[in-house]
Amino acid sequence: WIFYITPAMYLLYMVFAGVLFAHDSDGYNIFGPAGWVIALILQYASPLASLFFISLPPLVMFELMIVFVLVFLVIVPLCNPAGNLWNLIGEASNSSINQIQDNAPEVPAYVSEAIEAGLVSPPTEEEIRRMMSCYMTAPIILLCVLVVCVVVVSVIVDISNRKSFINKKIIE
Repeated sequence: WIFYITPAMYLLYMVFAGVLFAHDSDGYNIFGPAGWVIALILQYASPLASLFFISLPPLVMFELMIVFVLVFLVIVPLCNPAGNLWNLIGEASNSSINQIQDNAPEVPAYVSEAIEAGLVSPPTEEEIRRMMSCYMTAPIILLCVLVVCVVVVSVIVDISNRKSFINKKIIE
């Protein structure tokens, strides 16, 4: 019966956290325009880290992870009352570029000499935009890697449990 109650509780948590995440449009703005990613990781996805240590069947774990990805990375960001959250990543990288350009300090003498000598070229706006987009999407990519790791760990644990059960039956 534990294989029915545990996944059901996690599914209920994901529904509850998804509703909170969708309607908490002011709470994650403290971290900036793309702060919903940080709020997702620190506040809503952290209870799912316990799935690393719970031995559930791989298909149940796969189901939980699929529901997590669908709720928190597809449905809620796209159908949020505050608007499409994925667009905020582009806006955040654009505003970061503008802020960097507006508040750019005077470059040190050795850097300006290197630029004048042709040894170093200053980054273009496109390079800065690509770098900022990378900074914004890296936590999401790491979260997806974590989801895959949880499923892989579940499969490995299930295989080792089956082997130990078979070995125990052979010994008896």
